[in-house]
Amino acid sequence: MDLKKLEEKTNAAVDYWIGEISRYSYEQLVQKPSENSWSLGQVGIHLWMSAKGFFFKNAERCLSKDKVEAGKGKNMYGWIVFTLGMMPPVKVKMPEKVAVEPKQPESKEQLIARLEEIKRLSAAYIQRIPQSNPALKTRHPFLGWLNTEEWITLCNLHFKHHLAQKKRIEESFGWKR
Repeated sequence: MDLKKLEEKTNAAVDYWIGEISRYSYEQLVQKPSENSWSLGQVGIHLWMSAKGFFFKNAERCLSKDKVEAGKGKNMYGWIVFTLGMMPPVKVKMPEKVAVEPKQPESKEQLIARLEEIKRLSAAYIQRIPQSNPALKTRHPFLGWLNTEEWITLCNLHFKHHLAQKKRIEESFGWKR
């Protein structure tokens, strides 16, 4: 993929979320549709946590050659996700050992700052992609083995994947666009 295009797509995905979060009050951002659901603020925190603690962490492992494998590839699901350029429009339940319910954001400003941090970090990782060996990969639990560029691309797709959840939350409160 063209790295400039990857950065533009990633910035657009994050900027969309920042723009949407900006539309709501803090009270709305922390409002949960039900006890077992997340708020929009929690979705934003989840996007930040997963970018830093999963997508970028694995991209860094590929770059630093830490516990990587060469010659491995994506499985069938991985090929589908990357070919279509989207994650399946279904709810995904994370395995218990890695599932984390995100905390509510401390403030609207904190949430926006954390998403801005993702833009800065993704730009830094995208600049480092040319220095990475595309054959060196780490394992994604559902998609198979991914390299640095694929981890950053998947981070972008993850932001888009949560748009359906955002829509469900908004609809549950009758919030109109």
